[in-house]
Amino acid sequence: MRVDRNRIALGSYHYFRYPLDYFLDTAVELEVSTVELWAAAPHLCLDLISDRELRAIRRQLRDRGLRVCCVTPEQCTYPVNLAAEEEALRRYSIQTFQRAIQAAALLEAPLVLVTAGCGYFNRPREEAWERSADSLEQLARYAQAHGVRLALETLTPLSSNILNTPEQQREMLKRLPPDSAFPMLDIGQMAYMGQNLSRYLAHGPALGHVHLHDSHPNIHMALGDGDLPVDGCIARLEEAGYRGMYAFECNDAAYRQDPRAADRQNIVWLESHNIL
Repeated sequence: MRVDRNRIALGSYHYFRYPLDYFLDTAVELEVSTVELWAAAPHLCLDLISDRELRAIRRQLRDRGLRVCCVTPEQCTYPVNLAAEEEALRRYSIQTFQRAIQAAALLEAPLVLVTAGCGYFNRPREEAWERSADSLEQLARYAQAHGVRLALETLTPLSSNILNTPEQQREMLKRLPPDSAFPMLDIGQMAYMGQNLSRYLAHGPALGHVHLHDSHPNIHMALGDGDLPVDGCIARLEEAGYRGMYAFECNDAAYRQDPRAADRQNIVWLESHNIL
């Protein structure tokens, strides 16, 4: 099962020890025309970056013939939590995502990746769910006004006690305005939670984005460094009619010293398995 090269995206997650132009030049070198940008320091710090700086990044992209498929704010280690019990923190989190949506619009990116956040583990989950749903609804409406859609990702129970399954994705999406958001799949997180791909395929044509990486013993590994049947997953997705992007997310610390080598390995792996 072959995938058009235009549907492969390099993610910038493991490039934060290098300047942004190094990441963009890597995409050009590997003949990948699409990138996914991690919205975090130093490349795209949402608290600090100006519209002028975003336009400069847009010029860098255009000069290299690149496009951005998705802007993904850091939302697991920053003080960003859409389900925060503290109202000031929740408001700050909503504003952070609003800035991400503005950045996506300026960078001509169609998507911003969101997660549901997390509630305190000793509090009722239902209360955190409602706070998350309210935050996501505000963001979905804001995104629509800016011509951007939200890609809603599941997290493992270590990161969230709100949204861990594709069934919960569908439940949350019912709370959002029509066509404002869609479910996405992270292959490694799916494997970590012992979930079956068929549960994500049940989204049907709504499934709109995939994070691609290997897993075991760690998560978010370069293709071939783990033991996931990645080629089989891609084949099943393609056979089911999935036609969205596959974005590399190799943010394991092992790849930070030489991120270009990890992405070169990803491309070679896909080519050697007759996927590209």
